[in-house]
Amino acid sequence: MKAAPFILTALLCVTAVRAQTPAPAQALMDESILTGTSARASKVIGGKVYRGDTVVGEIKDVLLDLNHATISAVLLGTGGLLGINEKQVAIPAAMIRVGKEARFTVDLTDEQLKAAPAFDPSKL
Repeated sequence: MKAAPFILTALLCVTAVRAQTPAPAQALMDESILTGTSARASKVIGGKVYRGDTVVGEIKDVLLDLNHATISAVLLGTGGLLGINEKQVAIPAAMIRVGKEARFTVDLTDEQLKAAPAFDPSKL
């Protein structure tokens, strides 16, 4: 009978250690997110953004909300020629739609993009 408390204590310790052991790496990645709606950021950056058939900018970067694991905004380079006099503006991610073959579109006009405040990276 004296062995019973010892065995119970040993089982509780093993259970506690097992609960603290991290999950295997394969359990961290849910394969269901690798669908047609997923894209690597490295493939998105540099993508052209259209309004109708007209290119209105290029995706320069994405802003992540680290608390919610979401994309909060897309930095769009607009205006200028060959990068000269180009302005970067932060567009809420919800305003950009993705069509077939990862074609990015917005409903913003050139005037709206010109009037938008320039993105200031020093605020991050």
